[in-house]
Amino acid sequence: MTGCSEEKTGTSWEEQENKYGRYYRIQEECSTGIVLEYPGPDLIQQHLSLIYGIGPKTAASLRENGFETLEQLCVHPKWGRAAQEICDLIRRKKLDRLLRYGAKEEELVGFFPRSDLVFLDLETLGLSAVHPIFLIGVFYFDGPTPLIQQLLAGDYEGEKAILHAARTLFSRFQVVVSYNGRSFDLPYLKRRMQYHGLEWSGFPHQLDLFRQTRRYFKGQLPNYRLTTAGSHLLAKVREDTISGREAPEKYHSFVQTGDARLLQEILLHNKEDLLTMAGLVKVISRRAQEKGKELGLDVG
Repeated sequence: MTGCSEEKTGTSWEEQENKYGRYYRIQEECSTGIVLEYPGPDLIQQHLSLIYGIGPKTAASLRENGFETLEQLCVHPKWGRAAQEICDLIRRKKLDRLLRYGAKEEELVGFFPRSDLVFLDLETLGLSAVHPIFLIGVFYFDGPTPLIQQLLAGDYEGEKAILHAARTLFSRFQVVVSYNGRSFDLPYLKRRMQYHGLEWSGFPHQLDLFRQTRRYFKGQLPNYRLTTAGSHLLAKVREDTISGREAPEKYHSFVQTGDARLLQEILLHNKEDLLTMAGLVKVISRRAQEKGKELGLDVG
């Protein structure tokens, strides 16, 4: 995976202001060598167990008899009608219905172009949403150009300003990609917006890479932390020198001293997390495609 290259593209650091206050927007164009590869809409066709009544044994038997996809199953004397219903939902992109039938997040993300995806990583002053968010980092594609954008509160009073700016940015996207975001980042974000009286309906769809990493690489990693997944699955050597646990202390020191060098360490850590997530999408995509038959057996 190719990371962002400041030498080639540069980083812009701008002070912004909205009706809730001032904040900093740091934006960096990444090398176009980043490839965001993820399963296409054909992956869900392998998931025979979307049909009620088809479990692992039945799916295995059907595959042995040449029924590899839901489309092929449409002519089956017993399962054909149900397969036609699922295929109709796929054609009409009824993703909420497909979720209720048991479709997986990585199967549904294939329905969206990469311009609809945004990667999200928060830096907060604690693990509970009673503590403010001070940095919101996102990675997304603006046409062919991969971008990292970071919204930074200049002090403790700047949280509402970055939340409002993030809310406006988020409205462009249909899918949020995170690492444990379903349990941490998104509930945390929602609670902080509620605290400030900001209305936000969230994202229509999400892909939580923590779940996919556990599913596809169970037993292959010493733990499922993002840094561990990156070092083992991507052979990624991170450039940052601090952990997420150290970021709040660094931010407190910055607010007290005004030393911008402390921010650089936090921003780099956040950027490395976002780039690691982008790399994991490619690795998980390839594993999902390799394990297509197992997906049809509804494992994990």
